[in-house]
Amino acid sequence: MAALKTKSYLLVALLISIALVAAACGGDDEEAAAPTSAPQPTAASVATAAPTATASVPSPAGPAGSVTIAIEELPPLIQEPKRDIIATGGIGKDFSIYETIVRAPHVSPPNPPPQQDYSASDLGLAESWEVSSDLTSITFKLRPNIPWHDNFGDWGTMDENDVAWTFNSAFDLESVNNGAEEIGAELKKGFDIVGPMTVKMNIEPGGFDPTWVWLLGNAGFNGVVIVNKDAFDELGAEEYAKTPIGTGKYRALEWIGSDRVVMEAVEDHWTGITPSVKTITVVNMPEQATRDAALRTGEVDIALMDAQGIRSTVDAIGGRVQEIGIARPQGFQMAGNYWGLTCSDCEGGVMPRPGFDEALEKGYPWVGNPDDAVSMENARKVRQAMAMTVDQESIIEFVLEGFGRPIYTWQNILPDDALHKDEWIIKYDPEAARVLMAEAGYPDGFDYEIWIPSTFPPGTRAAAEAAAASWRQELKINATIDKTEYAARRPQTVDKTINVPFTHGINWIPGATSARYICPAAGHIVGFTMPDDLCALGLSNATEQSLTKRIANNAEIQDYLSEQMLFIPMFQAPALLYAVGPRIDQWDPYNSQDVFPNRPESITLK
Repeated sequence: MAALKTKSYLLVALLISIALVAAACGGDDEEAAAPTSAPQPTAASVATAAPTATASVPSPAGPAGSVTIAIEELPPLIQEPKRDIIATGGIGKDFSIYETIVRAPHVSPPNPPPQQDYSASDLGLAESWEVSSDLTSITFKLRPNIPWHDNFGDWGTMDENDVAWTFNSAFDLESVNNGAEEIGAELKKGFDIVGPMTVKMNIEPGGFDPTWVWLLGNAGFNGVVIVNKDAFDELGAEEYAKTPIGTGKYRALEWIGSDRVVMEAVEDHWTGITPSVKTITVVNMPEQATRDAALRTGEVDIALMDAQGIRSTVDAIGGRVQEIGIARPQGFQMAGNYWGLTCSDCEGGVMPRPGFDEALEKGYPWVGNPDDAVSMENARKVRQAMAMTVDQESIIEFVLEGFGRPIYTWQNILPDDALHKDEWIIKYDPEAARVLMAEAGYPDGFDYEIWIPSTFPPGTRAAAEAAAASWRQELKINATIDKTEYAARRPQTVDKTINVPFTHGINWIPGATSARYICPAAGHIVGFTMPDDLCALGLSNATEQSLTKRIANNAEIQDYLSEQMLFIPMFQAPALLYAVGPRIDQWDPYNSQDVFPNRPESITLK
């Protein structure tokens, strides 16, 4: 245990040093604190604030120069909100092509983004908003005269029709919009137009979420960005998907999925902020070796790098490391265990679970049947045995080169957190695991499929393969590894057909309504569901006003997840790491649940 603590302390020191480097190159926002307590649930309005420039002032000649940024996966543009997964609300939002109705106060990594207390001075598209006294609606007054990008035609200015259409499309029952999936059904009752430049968001009675600004803003996981309704109506869905039209500080000159996005600075932007760099090109480079070579030759200026290679790269080029995002647990969702069925947003109030039915028919050892106590206990022992043969210390030391921490929970609670419980700790003990396997009826193991998405970070993939190898060696569990990219197989998490263990992890912020992803829902969940009583507790976070109570609710949920071992943890991964080349003088991205480079308007060149 002493060795474990030593490694944790070394990693903490390393992450602190990264944060200090980031602060030296951009400066931390002193208001970047942990999420604050919920505001009082009374009617409130936010006065219009005059836009103020916060980026570096460009030269009198205007934006100049160019920067190239390499990422692992560049999604194709779709733009229609209900069909978009991570394009406009992911890359488009973070690269300042599109904007959100509210915007988070700027927070530098690695501090978690605020979930509450946003204001109009943060320069979202709404100039003010008012929460109704009965907490059943939020009325937004939109900023006037915000022009759409005109490089694909003159589309005029943003209005109430654009905003209402955007949200209603994203909230559609068949929507795959990632940002909308973060938002509870109680908030997705639709947007109404109530006057010129005025829209109303309808909320189910009793369903008000005090973190609604975080869910609708730019700092959550992807996001709902405002797009142009007139262009969709005129161009049609197919042409609209090729025509990026936003309101942000950069306009997209071209967007070619799996290839590149070329952006140009918008001068005289409505915020008063003019970027310093004129042209930014984002290129798709799936292979880390290619990104490493491009950094070393100066072909790219910023690139995603895995923990296993970033040290040598930045030393070679005289650059630095920039961390973005929130550390997250990485492990295996033990999919197929769809136990809860009650579903408020499913047709008929019951969630279909074809993956569960198939798992029982094929006798998957890790899937238990709630109607059969013996089945439930045997499956639990299998999952427990698998968890006890994941050697987290070795993975962190030898696979991740120290970039990681041991974690035993799905809720992103580290062992040194005051909330952590000793009973959540999973002891590495292959011998005891083999006893459990024999008790469950599998002394000679079994064959199975495991999904390790090819688009996940190299360190995560390598750790997952190491865990699978350990299961093969210690428990005679022989895996067929599916390396399909995440986006291609993700629809199975929506239609509930996914029923094999798969690598995954979510970078939860304290007090988040995490139960949305492990309770019955019409949209994306992570492959299993809890019983109704626990879902009621977890989902109450969506309306609970006390942050302390929300955190306590999640701890109670973790008690159940640890007992049943529905998530097998491997390690806590640091937020994604980017190598920043020597041409970059300053870059001060904000922190969010996303892990894309962002806030390009803050980049200046030497």
